Amino acid sequence: MIIKNFSRLTATPLRRDALTIANAGYQALDIRTLFADSCKELHNSICVDGRTYNLADYKNVYLVGIGKGSALAARSLVKSLPKNSITNGVVIDIRKRFIHRRIKSLVGTHPLPSKQNITGTNQIIDLLTNATTEDLVITVICGGGSSLGCQPSRGLTCTDLQQVSNHLLKSGATIEQINTVRKHISLIHGGNMAKYAYPATVLSLIISDVPGNDLQMVASGPTELDHTSEHDAQKIAKQFGLPNLEFVETPKDPRYFKKVTNVILASGSNAVIAMQNKAQELGYTTAIYSQNLSGLANQVGPEMAEQVKPGQALLACGETQVVVTHPGKGGRNQDLALSALPHLHANSVIVSCASDGKDNIPVAGAITDSEYSRAQAKKLAINPSESVKNNCSYATLKRLRGIFQIKPVTANVSDFIVVLRDKP
Repeated sequence: MIIKNFSRLTATPLRRDALTIANAGYQALDIRTLFADSCKELHNSICVDGRTYNLADYKNVYLVGIGKGSALAARSLVKSLPKNSITNGVVIDIRKRFIHRRIKSLVGTHPLPSKQNITGTNQIIDLLTNATTEDLVITVICGGGSSLGCQPSRGLTCTDLQQVSNHLLKSGATIEQINTVRKHISLIHGGNMAKYAYPATVLSLIISDVPGNDLQMVASGPTELDHTSEHDAQKIAKQFGLPNLEFVETPKDPRYFKKVTNVILASGSNAVIAMQNKAQELGYTTAIYSQNLSGLANQVGPEMAEQVKPGQALLACGETQVVVTHPGKGGRNQDLALSALPHLHANSVIVSCASDGKDNIPVAGAITDSEYSRAQAKKLAINPSESVKNNCSYATLKRLRGIFQIKPVTANVSDFIVVLRDKP
């Protein structure tokens, strides 16, 4: 089981089934097997997505990575490559892991940028600018790379980046809006990583945490030609009341991207497919609510709770938003599950999961149901809607025994949700 406290949360058979289905979603995102299955070594070559790269054709092979889970992903990838094929590398993650003796594993911060993120990113830039036309650069790009990869543009400081990210995250901005702004105050995103690596060949292995898998938005698109503009960023900044910022344009010259191949290895859809298979195995019919979920968490939760049919597992993946107006602990998955509680049909349960195990705070997600959770809320005089409104979902869910953690082995894709309703 990837869900750590699985047994403590299975107060009813329906809760057990829902958590079993959610755990199947997590298992589909286990980085240790994900890269082993996707990247095959064959006669001193690496084969990914039907493309083969003969490592003997390159003078140097560099490996760089940014994002949550990128260190474990890089380690799994190195195991799939011929021994000592990597010349040098730098990876920035929230956890330090031994990857290879030639690869630096650096620790950064998330969700807000920091000076250590900038220092690590400078090391990546220094490495990439040494690459030549004879070299291969393999990048591992994971969600969270927008903060962990961090190089402020002219005139901006680390504090400026922190304030911009914090303001947009708390204002309910979408990931597309947040990353559009980030790309235009950054010298690593929006295709800049590909520009630094030019004229080397670049193989970019991507784990998408963005609904719809828009490569321009995953980790703010460091190796993808960006189609947003300074003007787009300015409009978003004005919409959300950001202070005056000096935006920069992203690289638009197509030559920087001619030798770049971007491959999505995993996304929220991996979790949905695995959950669908597990739900059917357990005897439920299945329906996909959305694989591009968005909207406010406290609205999405009730909507999904009301739409599930008897005997059905209603599934979704995506990323909702939360507007923070009060101090307190919580996250979008916690808000989604708690806000759904008053709207659940009889004999129903909802589980909302942060794929990387961190729903804003060190909590993977939450479970609520119409029987156990509702009875506990009544017994403890808890008003779920008020708790969500006051941004204190974590404390409330903890009292309802609705919080769970996971082992730190999963890819950072979008959130995923299962709503389960028992047969009549």
